Amino acid sequence: MNKRMIKRILLTSAIAILGVSTSFAAFTFDKQEQVDTAPIVGLYRFQVPNELQGAYNTAGVQNLTASMANEPNTLSMNVAHVKGNPSESYVVEVYKDTAALETHRKSEHFQNYINEVGSKLTNRKLYDVQPLLLIEKQDALSVINDGKSVVILTEFTVDGNEVDTVQKQYQLDIERAVRDDAGYKAGYVLRERNNKTHWYVIQIYSDESAFNKHMSSPGYRFMMSQIQGSLQGVTTKVLQGDILVNHGGQSFVRP
Repeated sequence: MNKRMIKRILLTSAIAILGVSTSFAAFTFDKQEQVDTAPIVGLYRFQVPNELQGAYNTAGVQNLTASMANEPNTLSMNVAHVKGNPSESYVVEVYKDTAALETHRKSEHFQNYINEVGSKLTNRKLYDVQPLLLIEKQDALSVINDGKSVVILTEFTVDGNEVDTVQKQYQLDIERAVRDDAGYKAGYVLRERNNKTHWYVIQIYSDESAFNKHMSSPGYRFMMSQIQGSLQGVTTKVLQGDILVNHGGQSFVRP
């Protein structure tokens, strides 16, 4: 698949999901940039009107569970809302490659989702991101409105001289947590495509107890002692997991 076709697939998918115009620049490649062969990650924010929240959840469950059942290369799909504010919803999706993204985009369940609710969401934002770390437990995750799952979304800017150190420290901490902590389900570290020092970290926990355990662990405290001075503008949002599904076993580390 050539670069022009990849660009067309990604831009078309962004338009379909977000209802944005063709002038929207996210998910495109600079002409001089080599095609990135890493998994494709979509990070989206939506405002869900109160009257649409039930339909949004129902259509989301149908879309995401069908994707897990029928699309082996759709690797992870997650929907969570800001705790205490169900109108502000975030979506994180991981695809093996552009062919997997195109397969999902053409699926009947995705088209039904777009027709039923996707076109009615407001305050849409697509984050143009690339993965740095995608690490999950081996076992597949399937959480549907359990009322307990916690998703932490942290955003910050990294000192340009400390990028490698920060990535390595996150890798060590997430790998340890995935290996040793039953309640730590996945950790994803992303960067903006056109601003590679602006990062997003998404961490998925089974419940608040698992979150607190990780935050107080020696590994996490050591990581923060090593990188805290290298991070600026740190903001954290606590999200409640709505639909958290994956095939499990991702272990991508950007070299």
